[in-house]
Amino acid sequence: MLRRRFLKTLGGTLAAASAVSAIPLSARPTHHHKGGNLRKLLVIFQRGGNDSLNTLVPVDSTEYARYAEYRPNLHIPQGQLLSFNNTSFFGYHPSLAPLADLIQAGKASFVHAVGYPSMTTSHFAGQAFWETGDPHNRRGSGWLNRYLHASSGPGAFRGLMVDGNTSQMMSGPFTVPVSRNFGGLNMPIPGNMSGSDNTRFREMVRDLAEDADYLGHDLLERTTNGLLGMFDAFNDRNLNDYTPANNAEYPGGRFGDALKHAAQMLKENPSPLNVEAVMVNHPNYDHHKGQVAGSAVEGWHAGRLSELANGIKAFTTDLGDAQMQDTLILVVSEFGRTVRENGSRGTDHGRAALAMLFGGTVTGRVINGEGAWPGLNGQFLNWNTDYRGLYWEILERHMGASPDVIRQAIPNFTPQTVGAVG
Repeated sequence: MLRRRFLKTLGGTLAAASAVSAIPLSARPTHHHKGGNLRKLLVIFQRGGNDSLNTLVPVDSTEYARYAEYRPNLHIPQGQLLSFNNTSFFGYHPSLAPLADLIQAGKASFVHAVGYPSMTTSHFAGQAFWETGDPHNRRGSGWLNRYLHASSGPGAFRGLMVDGNTSQMMSGPFTVPVSRNFGGLNMPIPGNMSGSDNTRFREMVRDLAEDADYLGHDLLERTTNGLLGMFDAFNDRNLNDYTPANNAEYPGGRFGDALKHAAQMLKENPSPLNVEAVMVNHPNYDHHKGQVAGSAVEGWHAGRLSELANGIKAFTTDLGDAQMQDTLILVVSEFGRTVRENGSRGTDHGRAALAMLFGGTVTGRVINGEGAWPGLNGQFLNWNTDYRGLYWEILERHMGASPDVIRQAIPNFTPQTVGAVG
């Protein structure tokens, strides 16, 4: 009876495993990063188009006057903006106050006016271009996936997607497992199996994997061993059992849980995983109406930024100063918003975006202010820094990748110094 149930169930089990069939079964040769420690990257994608002009506001007298004129209901009063200690050109949204200590300590870089030639205002195309790392390539693999594929590292699971689906940035030739709780993954077991039957089922699958190569079924062997290897590796990473370190308090909800699990997976305890790159999403930045409520520092956009800031603060607190020296957080969005507010107390799809970076390898600079600022001279903020240059700088200066590897991740691009990462 167990044998019949086993054979009936096995097809569904291996079908569910198809997404992880290419997971490496042993570590690849170690890639030695600068400083000798394994460098790590967390990418947060602000889905919907973050309003860069209300996140980082030009407070230069001429530009602020234009900003207030173009946004009579949405502009943030200058006295409520928070100040940088290394530039007087910008102020930042008070909802980012939880990040003030990181900003003042020089552990945050901001790059305003980021984009690419002939920017689109389409969500789907814009997200695809940012994720492929190749403007106007909507269907290609992700730049971060290509980096993992072209490089080497000590871990069997070097990249992870903490979500219900894999974003394009993590899609491609390198297998990236996806889950909201990797420690909760397990082999599908028929509901009528329990106790000794359950144990015997797992033993039979392991026996099958050992016999598969002898029988000439290489794909079956790799698929089964890859799946079992993933379950074994993540066995001690159940999000439900995780207690953040240093009294870190993550925001409630899916985003807070995703960041908490990202920290759990990037840590090397209770067992070493050597995960190098994790991606999470932060949705609902498309504020065509009702962007503010009451005052300009209240409402939907302020709430999104507050959740983001509290999440990043909790993540950096959880990892602690030592591990954050080797960990970089990159926050990006597909585009910014229009310079002028619309008639619904909102903003429409814009162009140039804002990138935010946090961690031990950033320069602490606020880039594209003063003489580099493109100016508020129309409906759209023009871009000044190509986002591919930012990706290149992260891979080179933070991850320690060689030019040959970076060219495979970021093709058809001549690198330019951005200055956000040291």
